[in-house]
Amino acid sequence: MGTPMATRAQLAQGRSRQRRDQLLTAAIELFAEGGTRAVTHRAVARQAGLPPATTTYYFATIEDLLREALAAHMQQWITDLAALTQLDLQGFGNGLDDGTNLASRIFNARTPEVAGLQLSIFLAATRDPALRDTATEALRSFEQLAVRVLSRMGVEDPQPLAAAVIALIAGTAFRRQSDQYTEAEEALLLATAVRGLVAAHVLGEDAVTNVLKGA
Repeated sequence: MGTPMATRAQLAQGRSRQRRDQLLTAAIELFAEGGTRAVTHRAVARQAGLPPATTTYYFATIEDLLREALAAHMQQWITDLAALTQLDLQGFGNGLDDGTNLASRIFNARTPEVAGLQLSIFLAATRDPALRDTATEALRSFEQLAVRVLSRMGVEDPQPLAAAVIALIAGTAFRRQSDQYTEAEEALLLATAVRGLVAAHVLGEDAVTNVLKGA
């Protein structure tokens, strides 16, 4: 007895999705290695282990392929960030050691290589009008993670402070590419900088201004 037509169609759809996903993954791998110039139809097919004509079968242009690959990666980033907001912060306080330990935990989940790739993808997405909304959504998810951590630290009205914290984290991700500091040193530097921001936020603008005037 032959395979039912519906089952054949489902199998064909499954193979099609698998090949499409292979191409998207290959495009991101090439982008990570050499930027947009490295992403060509032939190179993507080779990286995915598929026939040369496969990319043009699924994507009209290499721009369409790269755009969808970047979008898929950004969506995965958004999902990962949402998961990070559920990090177990049990026992986490507002001391420097606690902040350093939390930064180390996040660094373990986001190696310098991963951080560098995400920076590149984010910058590429912001330059593409079709992906800018997705990039904004990813940044918003990142800020929500900062808001939750700051709230756990007892910071009132943490939302305005979250953007500054994200700027520090982005700068740290950029610096981590150089190996100027060890990962432990980077965690301490980030925790110290965030603690300084929080202190200034709690003290208020007038108090900070007075301190700076007396410096």
